[in-house]
Amino acid sequence: MSDRVDFEIVCPNDHNQTVTFSQKEFEEMLKSGALVFHCNTCDTDWPPSHEDIAKFRRQFPKNSS
Repeated sequence: MSDRVDFEIVCPNDHNQTVTFSQKEFEEMLKSGALVFHCNTCDTDWPPSHEDIAKFRRQFPKNSS
């Protein structure tokens, strides 16, 4: 079973995107400042909002470390 979770996000131009992270990958990218989303439809990059970060953290399985 994979420890990666799919997350649905919407780019600033209202295109639906799916990103996939393990909890460890997510936290490491967040700490390093490297977490930036990319929309393949309109070629836009944007950082996650505080709301996005909180939502993602709630969606990771509780037993992950």
